[in-house]
Amino acid sequence: MKSYLILLFVLFITKSYAQNVTSSEEQDEIKKVIADESKFFYVSNIEKWATCYRQTPQTYWARIEKEGVFQKEGWDNIMPFVTNYFKENPKVIKATFKRENYNFRKVNPTYIWVTFDQNRTVSEIKSSSKETRILELIKGEWKIINATGFYVPDDKSVKSEIKIITKDKNKSESSEKEASGKEKKSKIKDTKKTS
Repeated sequence: MKSYLILLFVLFITKSYAQNVTSSEEQDEIKKVIADESKFFYVSNIEKWATCYRQTPQTYWARIEKEGVFQKEGWDNIMPFVTNYFKENPKVIKATFKRENYNFRKVNPTYIWVTFDQNRTVSEIKSSSKETRILELIKGEWKIINATGFYVPDDKSVKSEIKIITKDKNKSESSEKEASGKEKKSKIKDTKKTS
């Protein structure tokens, strides 16, 4: 009986792991969707660009660039934003991409989460980013439902860590009191030295 239970357990673990593995065919299909989305964007082909996405209220698009943060949630917000961008920038933009360090994670048979490093050259300006895509399988085709990119500074002197500031009122007040207390002590010492 024990060996039967162990066998069932091993089969369950093996099946669970196998469901999380993406085939090379799936990976190639997803890489193509990611490449097509960028290609259609930079040639201002909004119809083909839109076909790369699952067009739902849950669709999410965000870019954190050197120039600022751009974020839209829901297809009804993404499409007008991109349409307006294309109207303001109708020229085809020369862009090349190098993508590497792909990490595919199959959440379930119809959802795949992928991360990768991207080096982009747009009009001879180079930039690097960390990218995340979540794709859903719809009628045999992978569609993007989440596209997020984070700019990576080239300047090595720039720290990649961000200091998190707490908005805890009690901590802020006690920190301010400590700081002002230290300033007062410092002023008292300075006054004693000069007298």
